[in-house]
Amino acid sequence: MAAAAFSVALCLLGLLWTLHALPGAKGDSDPAGVLALLPSLVSMVLGGWGTWAGFRSLQKTAEAIAEDLATSVARTEGAQYRQLLGSGQAAADGRIDLAFTAGSTTVSGSRAEGTLEGISDYYRELRPGRMVITGTPSDGRYGPAGGDAGTGKTVLALALILGLATERSSRDPVPVRLTAASWPGGRIRDWLRTHLTEVHRLSRGNAARVVEADLVLPVIDGLDEMDQSTAPGYTSRAAALLREINRFERAGRHCPVVVTCRLTQYQALVEREVESGSVAHIAVARVDAARAHHYLSQRVASMERSRARWQPVLSALEGAAAGSPGAVPPEHALLAETLDTPWRLTLATTVFQERDPEGEYLRDPADLLVLADSGRLYEDLLDRYISAAVTAAHRGSDDASHRSGADTPAQLDADTTWRRLAFLARHLDDNSDSGDGSHRRVARRVLSSTDLLLHELWPLGGQHRTRWTERLLAMAALFPVATLAALALIPSGQTQALLVFLLVLLVAALYRPTWPKPRRIDVGRLRTPAGRRALIVTTTAVFSIVFVIISSMGMYAGGPHRNVFVIAAGAGLATGVPAGLARGLMMKQENVGISPRHTIRMDLTAALVFGPVAGVGASFLFSLMLVLFATGDTDASFLDYALFLFATTMVGLTAGAIIFILPVGGGAASLRYLAFLLHTRRRLPWRLGHFLDTCYELGILRVSGMAWQFRHRELQNHLAARPTPPSPS
Repeated sequence: MAAAAFSVALCLLGLLWTLHALPGAKGDSDPAGVLALLPSLVSMVLGGWGTWAGFRSLQKTAEAIAEDLATSVARTEGAQYRQLLGSGQAAADGRIDLAFTAGSTTVSGSRAEGTLEGISDYYRELRPGRMVITGTPSDGRYGPAGGDAGTGKTVLALALILGLATERSSRDPVPVRLTAASWPGGRIRDWLRTHLTEVHRLSRGNAARVVEADLVLPVIDGLDEMDQSTAPGYTSRAAALLREINRFERAGRHCPVVVTCRLTQYQALVEREVESGSVAHIAVARVDAARAHHYLSQRVASMERSRARWQPVLSALEGAAAGSPGAVPPEHALLAETLDTPWRLTLATTVFQERDPEGEYLRDPADLLVLADSGRLYEDLLDRYISAAVTAAHRGSDDASHRSGADTPAQLDADTTWRRLAFLARHLDDNSDSGDGSHRRVARRVLSSTDLLLHELWPLGGQHRTRWTERLLAMAALFPVATLAALALIPSGQTQALLVFLLVLLVAALYRPTWPKPRRIDVGRLRTPAGRRALIVTTTAVFSIVFVIISSMGMYAGGPHRNVFVIAAGAGLATGVPAGLARGLMMKQENVGISPRHTIRMDLTAALVFGPVAGVGASFLFSLMLVLFATGDTDASFLDYALFLFATTMVGLTAGAIIFILPVGGGAASLRYLAFLLHTRRRLPWRLGHFLDTCYELGILRVSGMAWQFRHRELQNHLAARPTPPSPS
């Protein structure tokens, strides 16, 4: 569209110039040369189109794009996999080879059972490659039956992603993990294209090319987190997503998809006849006593002294694994049943390894038997988990500082950490389904019930209060620039121009995007086809529009003149080049693999760097063209030119400030984020991104794409229901 508009504008201007110049051709002027201008312009446009078509033919193939995507997925999901296994500061290394069993299935190649180590080989044998991962609920022999939360569904899905991404042929699809709660509605392919563009840094063309080639395998995690109800109905969001998955096919054949979901919600959807029959259903088994014993022996009881501390627990698990159900003491069986998921084992090892400042353990592992017998073990572990994770981080940082001689970093307070996380957890829970199938919406967008993104938390500060505070901040940022413009224009009598400027500034301050997205400067993007295309198309389109408008106005007001075209060309370049650079250099999302907290920092950096530089550069270019080409032979002195350059530089500063305020070169998301922090000052810290990143390092949060999430949904619900931390007794 931009190239076509430029071609039409160029040809029309050539025709106008020819009609104007032909009657005045006298003397030695050659009328044929004047008339040849229009065909020359047309030939130039056609040649440019041919060059552009040849350039597009050199773009990457879908297989090459998929290869780069697989490398990116393996890097990012590998880090997340290690974090979920407990390799952060809050826990040592450890892994359980989870077992799973196959349920009812109508696909070929499904075996009866398997383990985490062989999940990728198991999946490759399925035809079609559609699989649902659920957990196995507790049997309730020694207490009330429980669900399948924390059984390791996400861990198994991550192991599958890493296995498929690292060992694939050129035609195998690349597994990409998506959070079900972030589904915006619509088709699966549209969702994949948006995710690849915003999270994995693919251009729109490359994302579309790899998706249309069926080289992306969607791994949709947390279908149960889309609705608050444990029995989602036919009109629920989970049911709507499953119907879209059923329509995800090519040439009448189902495309591969992997979904994780809790068993209760999945069974409710099956009973509603929402799920397709062409799917392999596997259930992650509970961690039996033998596997729990092996895990604790490796993680916390590998030394003689630590094994003596944990011996009552190890003996109980060993007896529960070897004895018959009737011969096992009830307290031993209850302990084995309570610690039958990877999540609960992680809680137990973190909480009961907590130490005081002198290095003494605060709790005796033998108390696990007492708490399990009373039925209070899981709730007590959730109550103590944050304190234990923070304490473990303090001890680790103190030891590292002592060994290296560096200063001890600032330490978190366990109670303050609890209150801040509880405030965020309550916000996420409020966004969940209220039971009638509707989710909370703000400005026509469904708020996520699982994801914490810095630039999308602003409704916490009040929807209207935050946005009006942002407008006031924008006006305050533009006030010094408006003052400089007034000082430059009033002495020269340009009162009307000043009023126009002030009106433009006011509109720029009041116009705020509803959901601003963070941007960042990426010089390397100009080396990509998408970056160069954005630079060329935007510059050409803006230049053409400004040139045509100013030329038409000048010719209508005073007739054709060389200065009119020079001024129009200068204005077109002064506006087109910065706009093209903004589109070519700016990315709307942070690069995958970098901490989510960097999105706001990159957005602010882009605004502070690009705004003034682009504004001053554009004004200098415009003024230079006027001085060199539009003034002609006049009696103006060098001082007059210097004052003229100074005035246009002031105008450039104004343009830079407008770029900072408008969502063009960054800054819009930063301004909204600052307004949000002003209204949540008593609940959240100024350095919220640093705080959330620290909680991720402690193992309290996890990262999915460009968002933080609570390590487990039950931890989120537990904090949301308890705004204040429990007593230390």
